[in-house]
Amino acid sequence: MDLDDFSKVMLIGPPKLRFDGKFIAFRAGKADLDKDMYNYRIWGLNADGKPIPLTEGPKDGDPSWEPKGNRFIFIRKGDNGDELVMFTPGGEKITVFRWKNGISRAEWASEKASVAALNEGDKEEDVKIVRTIPFWRNGRGWTYWYLSRLYGIDLSTGETWPISPDGIHVKDFMPSPDGKRVAFLALKDRSKPLDVSLFVGSLDGSDVYEIGPGNWFLLFVSWGRDGKSLGIVGHDKRRGLATNEHLYETPIDEWEPDDRSPIDRSLGNSLNSDVRGGSDHRPKWMDGKWYFTIHDGTAVHLYASGDSLTPVIKENVSIEGFDARAGRIVLSIMKVNEPAEIYELADGLVKLTTFNDGFEERVKVPRPEKFSFLASDGVEIEGFYLKPENGNPPFPAILYVHGGPATAFGHAFMHELYLLRDKGYAVIFTNPRGSEGYGEEFRDIRRHYGERDYMDLMEAVDEAIRRGIADPNRLAVMGGSYGGFMTNWIIGHTDRFKAAVTMRSISDWISDYGTTDIGFFFNPEHIGGTPWENFQAYWEKSPIAYVDRVKTPTLIIHSLDDYRCWLSQALELFTALKVRGVDTELVLFPDENHDLSRKGKPKHRVFRLKKILEWLDSHLKQ
Repeated sequence: MDLDDFSKVMLIGPPKLRFDGKFIAFRAGKADLDKDMYNYRIWGLNADGKPIPLTEGPKDGDPSWEPKGNRFIFIRKGDNGDELVMFTPGGEKITVFRWKNGISRAEWASEKASVAALNEGDKEEDVKIVRTIPFWRNGRGWTYWYLSRLYGIDLSTGETWPISPDGIHVKDFMPSPDGKRVAFLALKDRSKPLDVSLFVGSLDGSDVYEIGPGNWFLLFVSWGRDGKSLGIVGHDKRRGLATNEHLYETPIDEWEPDDRSPIDRSLGNSLNSDVRGGSDHRPKWMDGKWYFTIHDGTAVHLYASGDSLTPVIKENVSIEGFDARAGRIVLSIMKVNEPAEIYELADGLVKLTTFNDGFEERVKVPRPEKFSFLASDGVEIEGFYLKPENGNPPFPAILYVHGGPATAFGHAFMHELYLLRDKGYAVIFTNPRGSEGYGEEFRDIRRHYGERDYMDLMEAVDEAIRRGIADPNRLAVMGGSYGGFMTNWIIGHTDRFKAAVTMRSISDWISDYGTTDIGFFFNPEHIGGTPWENFQAYWEKSPIAYVDRVKTPTLIIHSLDDYRCWLSQALELFTALKVRGVDTELVLFPDENHDLSRKGKPKHRVFRLKKILEWLDSHLKQ
């Protein structure tokens, strides 16, 4: 595995079926190191054919089919705005509409009209006058100046008209099967992002009404039962953000949520991967049943809910997206040692594309070894380890901590982990308390960061040492986001690691509260209250409070445009470590955000991996 091998992987998005189920459209592309960008196009796939490129790229995505036809629309991203483009069977691409502030998403709704979420507002290029929170968002930049509003678009003329009321921020939407209405989720108050309202409006914008209490946390909306009900993914916040995200079905004219996924797991996919081409976990209604994905431990499965909840695909895979139409189910699926491809559910899973077969044959990626152990409180903890191909155990070893904390390691491909393994390191990656996929009680570490989760990770290292995999005298720890927080926490509570790499991390919950795009609602939920109400808890849960104990050589990696864990977190930690004389280095990436390791510019991704290996090698191998 080489530093730049992620650029040799075809990044495949979720499949979208034509109304008759006989043709698939999907986005796919690669990182281009020479141009330092990603090149995405829309591809097509006949039921028995080979994939063919349908558009030229380089920033094409989100195909949406004509309800009863063979055309589709897609969004082409541009530096000076976005275009809504129509693809015809003859290969003609017709630009329908341009919007300088960006098109979030578009769906073909009726014979002649589409529905799109447009960013509406006047962007200030110089002096900024901010009156709302959040004022910025990771990956988007300054966001205080606009609201996402729902518009209808005439596909013949490009004429637009508003559907959602003025002053609310649309988060998700879906047109009805008959093309006459649109269901959408929106925030009436952007400063309360966990209180989401459900609306239904007419496509022509003449009528809109609200359904529901407006205080649930909702993510997706779909239409079911021939347009007579809605499927809503979300939860009632009974356990805060640790509550499972379930599928609730409700009539279209009143809020009567019926839980259609009564299982102690969340819908969707929270597995970690750095070669992901897109996802689609919106529930689909077909033949009297809801179909949806559920994250269960280290895998993501497909379920159906009709008269009862039934597993449809329950293999050790990561379902990245799927579509169900005309009796056919197609999926984009990743495996722990295989990047994503398009599959069909027929007599088992049938692989339809082979984009990445050449990569897999050249690299010959091994499957990691899965292990589990009982933590000191008797709870089973799952994880994986990768062992170097050469050398004798015990190996220099890296404890890699995932982000979230409500994500997980599992059957999804991660180039970075294999790179570390192929450079001579055993890699230990586990799912401690706080991880997604093991139920609400396991996931709920609110107000207890650095406690049971820390113990689970240390006991995982002990288990790897007991099994003869990890050399106790050559250990490193690394992670990003929550994994960066935990790396910072670990080096303030133990000296057992000879090197640390902390990335896009949190070091101080107090300053994090008011400087990030989620701090004002995430931190009260996970730490408790506000810093002025609960200062002592904020300080005690901050790794910076224990910096006087740190001796571990630490590499700090951060992006200058990371608004999820802002730059101040890295600067505070670096300054403190330098004052104390700890061996430390700070690497800052311009024009990058919280997603550097997964979506950053290809050359920056290579440089980041190179710096990590240099740091580890200098402290563990020499």
